[in-house]
Amino acid sequence: MKKITLFALSCLLFMACSKEAINTSYNDENNGIDRIGEEPIDPIVAGSTELIAGQHIDVGTVTVSTTLTEGVVTYETSGDWVLIETHLYVGSIENLPSTGSGNPKIGHFPLDGEHDNDTTTVSYTIGAIAAGTCEYVFAHAVVQNTVTGQEETAWANGLEAAGNNWAMYFEVCV
Repeated sequence: MKKITLFALSCLLFMACSKEAINTSYNDENNGIDRIGEEPIDPIVAGSTELIAGQHIDVGTVTVSTTLTEGVVTYETSGDWVLIETHLYVGSIENLPSTGSGNPKIGHFPLDGEHDNDTTTVSYTIGAIAAGTCEYVFAHAVVQNTVTGQEETAWANGLEAAGNNWAMYFEVCV
């Protein structure tokens, strides 16, 4: 009897001390669902791959993370490498800005930037990647080695793009 009473008392204390529901709300714009009383979901990593410079040098990573309301693509260099420029396209291959021969036109990618010579991380916010769908990520960069001064073009490692250059892309599915 004493054990049962102690157990019941412990349960009551646990329930009395438990955290109240947080009254937050947000709108899942992709699905038109109001989620009242729920906390926003932490981002999940939907895909990550190496950032390859000069066709053979691993200089960092490109990572795609997503929540119900937005996605983020992050370039991050490692070692002595920094980001000088970045160019990003996320979407269908049919809408990729490209030349007649299929080479990606990085100057026409919708997201891009020039960066200070000590930049090692750059993130771009994109629309949410809806559950059950896939997007193609063309992540290009110009990187520089801070020790040797070597400057190289870099792509997120993946499948070879159409055309006659070494452009690459990867697919992210949620």
